Amino acid sequence: MAEKIEYKIRICSYFTEKQWKHIEEGNDTTNNELQILRRTLLEMLGTTNVIVLSGLGTSLSVKEKDNPNKTLAPKMSDLWEAAKEKAGENFDKILEKVNYGSGENIEELLSRCQLSKTLSSEQIIDTFIQETETIIVEKCRFVKDDTELVLHETFLRRVARRSTKLERTKIFTTNYDLCYEKAAQRTGFNFIDGFSHILPQQFDSSYFEYDLVRRSEFKEHPDYVPNVFHLYKLHGSVDWEQKENLILRNPATTTPLLIYPRNTKFETSYRPPFIELMGKFQSCLRKPSTSLLIIGSGFNDNHITQPILSAVRSNTGMRIMIVDPDLEKTQNSAIRVLCDLIQKGDPRICLVNTEFESFVPLIPDVVAMTEEEKHRERISEMP
Repeated sequence: MAEKIEYKIRICSYFTEKQWKHIEEGNDTTNNELQILRRTLLEMLGTTNVIVLSGLGTSLSVKEKDNPNKTLAPKMSDLWEAAKEKAGENFDKILEKVNYGSGENIEELLSRCQLSKTLSSEQIIDTFIQETETIIVEKCRFVKDDTELVLHETFLRRVARRSTKLERTKIFTTNYDLCYEKAAQRTGFNFIDGFSHILPQQFDSSYFEYDLVRRSEFKEHPDYVPNVFHLYKLHGSVDWEQKENLILRNPATTTPLLIYPRNTKFETSYRPPFIELMGKFQSCLRKPSTSLLIIGSGFNDNHITQPILSAVRSNTGMRIMIVDPDLEKTQNSAIRVLCDLIQKGDPRICLVNTEFESFVPLIPDVVAMTEEEKHRERISEMP
């Protein structure tokens, strides 16, 4: 008898009769909603261009080794509490000075502090901004050599291990952390992220046009190296550093180049190097035969949401799947637009209400493990 598995997943698409349906407990062959999800994923992974937009929800899957209930990546509420604790008795004074209302929104608070600093700089506000940005950097440096990244490693094997005849998978992320970089290192994947391969590593968007090939005297045509993906960090990274007009990779930097959480993200994203990364994102969305997989993103960044909605309107060859545990109850206007399109019979859109942890195991393994990967795995298990 086939094993029964309970999936905590609900999906909504044209193929689920335009309704939210639960993937019921049962064996896989009779689970209609599960078959719809897997078939949709297979079709998406088979398109010429596969784009992934990865948000905070993917990093929240990384847990402490000895405490699987505690996440290593900071939530916005964690940043609020840390900033409050650091400011101490000055915190209430800061809220009053910037005329902050109710709620615990660190992005809104930093936005008000930045505006206050622009109008009339005060030491207490300047100090709070500096200390809070330092806290953000420190908390986003949670990836260590022994950090378990099983889900990220599996995710790369499922979405980035594609036929070399197709375009390389492109992963865009708003996260500052190094989850994808470390997962790629452990799984033997190579990634192209816009940095040179000579030291010091320097950013130049033209490197995204490069690829990895093997040179052989026995072959006339390029032999493209498998397991290569593109990585675009839309909001910067904890190991990016700006020195004059150069963007360098420096894991030890104390002042990383980031777009910090505040309402000026839209304007900042149109400055170098972020404007080049956003340009890549927008151009990818306009390509025919494109699939966009959005995971763990709250659709709260207008500079990212608008290009996606524009592509949905204009690119009839684009398919889109959004994965997030709060989709059903969200009041986000962009999600409401996509839900409305599903109700009107748009077959390109699929919404999946679940977490990264539950979703990754269901992604089909399109390309079998290569002999190089098998060899690397065997070697790693040697005493």
